[in-house]
Amino acid sequence: MSAKLQFAAQLEMIAKASYCGAPPSPSESEQLLLAAAGDEQLMATAQVILGHSWQHLSEHLKAQQAFLAGIQGFKAMQCKKEQTETLILLGFSHLLSHQPMLALDDWSEALKIARLLKNRKLCARIYMGIGQVYIGFGDHQAALGFNELALELARKLGSDHLKCEVLLNVASDAYRLKRFSYALQCLAEAEKLLQQSVINPIWSAEIIYYLGAVHAEQKQFAQAKIELETAFTLCDQNENMWGKAHALTALAEVLLVLNDVAAGERLQQALNLALQAGIKELQNRCHTGLIQWHIAQHHYELAMPSFNALLQNEERHTFKISAKHRQRILQLQTQSRMKLL
Repeated sequence: MSAKLQFAAQLEMIAKASYCGAPPSPSESEQLLLAAAGDEQLMATAQVILGHSWQHLSEHLKAQQAFLAGIQGFKAMQCKKEQTETLILLGFSHLLSHQPMLALDDWSEALKIARLLKNRKLCARIYMGIGQVYIGFGDHQAALGFNELALELARKLGSDHLKCEVLLNVASDAYRLKRFSYALQCLAEAEKLLQQSVINPIWSAEIIYYLGAVHAEQKQFAQAKIELETAFTLCDQNENMWGKAHALTALAEVLLVLNDVAAGERLQQALNLALQAGIKELQNRCHTGLIQWHIAQHHYELAMPSFNALLQNEERHTFKISAKHRQRILQLQTQSRMKLL
């Protein structure tokens, strides 16, 4: 095998690991990009790896720049499947950076190509993305409907990896709708797949996080504390910013209920992570918890910064879905259901 073919095979393995939650550091990815110079397709693959590296650290703008460069490279080389896969990644990055309209644009374009390719796996991943947009709109029932559509497709395709990913999405929707038995059922099925055929450290930690979140809602606080501590440790070991922020916020809230002396410190640590990751929802939860903590300690003046922060966050601009994008969602939903008939 030539050196070029060996490098291409190496890049492919790294790209797969990156998608499964284990990307190299940004500096390592940039070295791969330098090594790929001169070959447009290899450079596009290296850009995707770089995008994963930045996304892993919640550096959304840098991730989007890398994914966009990858899309342009694949498009120039007529690699339509890879172009579509990267468009999906770009959409998720836009969603994570609170740009749902841009995400819908990305996925609409991706869906057109996926259907031309007759690639139902890519279509299912796009349906998951649209479900995430509905979460942003606060319509959790509609989000569940799209993710169940993706799960139905994943089961027909027989892809354990896709099935596991969709099961986690369905579980998170069921959790938000307080359908806890359904959430636990999906988590158990996903966990079984991770024990058998699927390897993804982020998903493994996410299962434990949602178990803890469900048990906290069911007031099984001692069990939830152990699970959320474990989820945070796993996310920390994997340097996953999103996972660390969510797990630590939920853990701090459980410690607050238990009147644990570490609650205040954990809430502040969680707030710092939420600020670093730019996750407003978690910031608000941490500020609310800190207010409760400081009042319980009779340190009323220490609660004032969190009061002020909550007021500022309430005044932030909330996006409204435009008529154009509402129509696009309805079209995607109708076309998606027709596809399964």
